[in-house]
Amino acid sequence: MRAGGRLILAALLALFMAACASSRPSPIILRMPPVDYGPPGDARNPAQGPFQPNQFLRLCPGTHISNAPPADPERWVREFHPVIVAFGVVLATVPTNDVCLTSGFGLRGGTMHSGIDVASRPPGTVYSAGPGRIVEARSSSGYGLNVVIDHGRGVYTRYAHLDWFAPGIAPGVSIGFGHPLGQMGATGNATAPHLHYEILTGNIDNPRGSFGLTAHNPLNFPPYDWAASPGS
Repeated sequence: MRAGGRLILAALLALFMAACASSRPSPIILRMPPVDYGPPGDARNPAQGPFQPNQFLRLCPGTHISNAPPADPERWVREFHPVIVAFGVVLATVPTNDVCLTSGFGLRGGTMHSGIDVASRPPGTVYSAGPGRIVEARSSSGYGLNVVIDHGRGVYTRYAHLDWFAPGIAPGVSIGFGHPLGQMGATGNATAPHLHYEILTGNIDNPRGSFGLTAHNPLNFPPYDWAASPGS
């Protein structure tokens, strides 16, 4: 393909991916339940960040996704819940905005894919899916630059292939919902910029650390009950 053709194709892809979030109502306001880190204003109970999750998710265009979740003829994911409850912890299902799904959870090419992959053009900001404490912020051979957050109750989230870390992101730091962690990228074993996102459970104090935790499909958890949320 000539250079001009590649530029046109990239422009069309960017327009389509922007439409993935804009052709349906997208932003919702997330009211998170209280977190037992400390009283309001306490450094152990950080304020929420600026992130608001998109209400819908679409499969990326022009690709066959072998482990894709059920979707309608326009490739919108069926039964998508933007905010979920994972083992008693409230989390955003997709902790970034205006993206499409490039890979689902489960077998892919004969190997297990332990999270979901989402992408946007240009690469977007990645946010914390829920309040918690950062336990890892480092580079690993497969995941590249990645962050792991402990949300309590044995629930963790991982954000992998980041291009860079946002200021202040380091192990031991307590973080609120929706705070920037960095920008999606292609570090580690990645062929293009995207976010690999995992929901994990178990005891991280094992010989393999976060790699010894059990991964779960973020798209399979029940939705958060807005009517029962504080302030509703």
